[in-house]
Amino acid sequence: MVPKQRLQFLAFLLIYFIVPFSACFFTLIFANYTSTAFLPEKFLILFEATRVTQDFTLFALTWAPFPIITFILFFYSLPVANYLFKKDKCNYLSEEKARHRIVHSPIIISLFGFFGWELSTILSVLRIDTLYPEAPPQSILTVTILFAFWGLFLFAFSYSATNFLNKKLIIPCVFPDGGLGKYAKGKQFSIVTKQIIFWTASTLFPIVLLIFGLLLRTNQNLFDLHQLVHNDVLFEVIAIMLFFSFIFSVTFAISLQHPLNKIEEATELIKEQKFDTRVTIFSSDELGLLGDAVNEMAEGLAERERIKDTFGRIVDPRVRDYLLSNEHSLGGKVVDATILFSDLRDFTKLSEKRTPEEVLYILNRYFQEMSNAIEIHGGFINKFIGDAILAVFGTPMPMTDHVDRAFQTALQMQKNLDLLNKQFLGEGLTELKMGIGIHTGSLLVGNIGSANRMEFTVIGDTVNTASRVEGLCKGLQKNLLITENTANLLPDVIRSRLQSEGEFELKGRESKEKIYSYPVALG
Repeated sequence: MVPKQRLQFLAFLLIYFIVPFSACFFTLIFANYTSTAFLPEKFLILFEATRVTQDFTLFALTWAPFPIITFILFFYSLPVANYLFKKDKCNYLSEEKARHRIVHSPIIISLFGFFGWELSTILSVLRIDTLYPEAPPQSILTVTILFAFWGLFLFAFSYSATNFLNKKLIIPCVFPDGGLGKYAKGKQFSIVTKQIIFWTASTLFPIVLLIFGLLLRTNQNLFDLHQLVHNDVLFEVIAIMLFFSFIFSVTFAISLQHPLNKIEEATELIKEQKFDTRVTIFSSDELGLLGDAVNEMAEGLAERERIKDTFGRIVDPRVRDYLLSNEHSLGGKVVDATILFSDLRDFTKLSEKRTPEEVLYILNRYFQEMSNAIEIHGGFINKFIGDAILAVFGTPMPMTDHVDRAFQTALQMQKNLDLLNKQFLGEGLTELKMGIGIHTGSLLVGNIGSANRMEFTVIGDTVNTASRVEGLCKGLQKNLLITENTANLLPDVIRSRLQSEGEFELKGRESKEKIYSYPVALG
């Protein structure tokens, strides 16, 4: 067993067995040891009598709850043990069950110990009352209250110890990156509840013991305690101290819990991307600093979202997400993809006759319709070059049918242009004509530029070829031209309708390229 596993095994034994047993054992020893100081003399005689009695029923009722609780804790801890020491044999459900129990172990273990102690106390007192019916009611009530209060001490001690060990030794191994929220939410003690528990164990319990000790030394009856509070200044001071210590403890806990609840609500809203959420904490301590940090975080996330949204308008949102999720370094990778290059015909002449504002208006309307067609079919627009569009299919988001998608996009672009031209003619504007070239091949996709200024783009012969093919559209009087590489990868039903336009020597290339056209209406 490696050192890490040994430490986990030791922590497991401490949390689930050693600490609960030790808490019960030492609480019982201390309770018996201090009994002479807090129990009336008449009951001490009875108490001594029960120690020497051979009554098996009393013995069983006193001790039986503890082995039963230990047995229950053994089965309760089995999923945790399997997860910690036999993780390779656990499925998803058993792992989730183990994580849930690890988070809640301190509460469950402490509650088991508390209920075991209280059950043992009640059953034992009832049996003693049966064995010694002549025992004074005050004695029976006194021992019941005292040992019941010892149960609270046992609970607080067990919870504090197991919670500390769990957080230090088990949880960091099971939840190295955090994430306890979904297991713990709504099922843990609140800060106020914890404060009341520890106030009861550390303040109320000692004072109750002192009260019983005072009653014993002054030969007062427990049933006359309410009169003593009114008549004895010492008991009045004790009652007042108890009251104000409780108020102070609860008030302090509320002063912590209330702002923490506000911060929790704010973070939940921020998780839902409501970045305008703000939390106001009227405190100058760590809570106030935490509230300010949450507000600054919300402002930073809002700014980040604005930048992300703006970035997504400049480049394709999918490319934006790709860039944000990868390292920003120069270089790229070679992939097979399809390039669609489109360009408006005679747009220079059209621009000469119109103001820049009108030209921009026409271009934006045109680009919107073309962008819609490209995005519908999964392509992304790499860039706008004047009145030209460079669209890519197959990268950076891989797709097996990028050739067919590019071809269908070209048809959709022509349909959108036809509809747009009808709108332009209705507005008294000139209709537009477009050429599209498509080529499939290898290209380099990645970042080019310098270390402090780079651009995500595609480069290579495939891109240049698509551009050159589009340049043939005007001379051939065709709206859509594709290369042989692309044609061979199209479905048979489309390939059968392609028309060969012959071989062409494209600018910048030594070999000739076979060009095909598809019968679409001229725009």
